[in-house]
Amino acid sequence: MDYSELPQPAQLAVDEVIQQGGTTLSTYDDYKAVETLRGDRYIRKDDSVFYIRTTSADGSGGLFEGLARDSLLAIGGILIGTGIFRRDQRGNFLTLIAFPAGAIATLLSVNALEAPTLSVISWPGTISCGLAAGVPVLTGMALQQRDYYIGVVALATFLLSVAVLFSGNALSALYLIAPLIMPGLPGVGFGWWVGKQRAERS
Repeated sequence: MDYSELPQPAQLAVDEVIQQGGTTLSTYDDYKAVETLRGDRYIRKDDSVFYIRTTSADGSGGLFEGLARDSLLAIGGILIGTGIFRRDQRGNFLTLIAFPAGAIATLLSVNALEAPTLSVISWPGTISCGLAAGVPVLTGMALQQRDYYIGVVALATFLLSVAVLFSGNALSALYLIAPLIMPGLPGVGFGWWVGKQRAERS
């Protein structure tokens, strides 16, 4: 492969390998580089040819496996948030943040424990993913209870997830799309059920 034909993230990775002997890439932040350089590659740069081998540090099956895994983690966090929300006997609306907060806590803790180094974690992306995971549940609750306030909280949570994502250095819409689409419709249905249970208990 010719160096000039590589996408810019892959060129930067090759430069680091040439200068430092190796580099660490994340499929979230450097997806193009990972896909371009995956496996064994001979890269021609100037008058030299470099042999570069890319291996997985965690045995991951790739981007889509990672998205499915993070979606499941977010769902687990949503269930934790549901427990906190349902234990609130006074109906305090501040407990609405338990849904995205549970998803964020689960995603960050598991990713931090499994990452080879904390530097490979996209903190803004992970937080944005957790915030976005709470939006379908809050939307379902707002629709079931016809509650304007919960709808505003759902919208504010979505806007905050976008703002957090844009605050990071590496921007990927997958952090927003995955939690909104993959568990999206079931999340709205689950939120509808939680809202109904709250209404019946009230």
